[in-house]
Amino acid sequence: MLSGAKKFLNGVRLQLKLDPSSEKEILSELYAHFEDRVEELEESGLTEEEATLIASREFGPSKKVAEELYEVHSISNWPQAVMAALPHVLFGLLFAFRQWTNAFWLSIIIMSVFGAVAYGWNHNKPTWFFTWLGYAMTPLLVVGLLLLDKALGAGVLSSSWWLWASVIVYFSIVTAICTIILAHTWRRDWLLGSLSVLPFLAVIGWVLTDRWNGGLMQGGGLLRGLEPWIALSFLALAGIVIIFTRLKKRWLRVGVLLVAGLVVLTMMTSASGGSVSLANLVVLVIVALAVILGPALVDRRMGPREQDGWADSLEKPSHE
Repeated sequence: MLSGAKKFLNGVRLQLKLDPSSEKEILSELYAHFEDRVEELEESGLTEEEATLIASREFGPSKKVAEELYEVHSISNWPQAVMAALPHVLFGLLFAFRQWTNAFWLSIIIMSVFGAVAYGWNHNKPTWFFTWLGYAMTPLLVVGLLLLDKALGAGVLSSSWWLWASVIVYFSIVTAICTIILAHTWRRDWLLGSLSVLPFLAVIGWVLTDRWNGGLMQGGGLLRGLEPWIALSFLALAGIVIIFTRLKKRWLRVGVLLVAGLVVLTMMTSASGGSVSLANLVVLVIVALAVILGPALVDRRMGPREQDGWADSLEKPSHE
């Protein structure tokens, strides 16, 4: 591969943020056009170095090229957008019909979630895969929150040290699992990481709201009275996911995710009937920002994604 072309394509690759199959196809096509242009310039009497330099200028900055390609290829069609929103709808209906404690329907939906995740994992992880992935990890969060609530309710640390030890060990294991998953999936695009953890925002927010109102899920707590609001929040997330997957601009997608946090927080404060204090509201806002923007911070710490030998895997499409 021409050194100038390799440098240009690597710049595009680092900014592209698409699934591996689409990325390889786009880079192969770009290299074919780049190489053809260099050959044309060489035929006009230029050296390879001069032709490569001119071709690079004609294509423009790699960042701009990547942004334009991202806008074209990252948009999901309507079936894919609906597929991305479907898990939010399923859990919304589960709460709307007060079936979230029904073992049969809960098992059916959870098995569907893991089936969709397995399929998406083996098919280049399309955009819709990330919302299902979030719900596959949500049970781990729910169990951890229940453990934490039990530890908080146990009182003095000296008499419940084993509970706190269990909480620390559990969250350490869950964090390790999520980190492994993160390394294999969210590195593609932190926005997809934020998309996958949207269920965490709803789960953490409603658990906190319910606890501030008098109890958690157990013992006939107020969660049952919050079910219509919880269902509405999941359905709102479904609509936001559809909008997200149909937008072109990345900055608009970031804005939509922030709106998702605002919508869910508004529902929580409305459902609580004004019993959420200012301090509690601040906690909810911090949780929302941590959930939505957390993947961006992780992405910055992990640095640019590398892939050895990527250039060798490109093949110039045959021209007839």
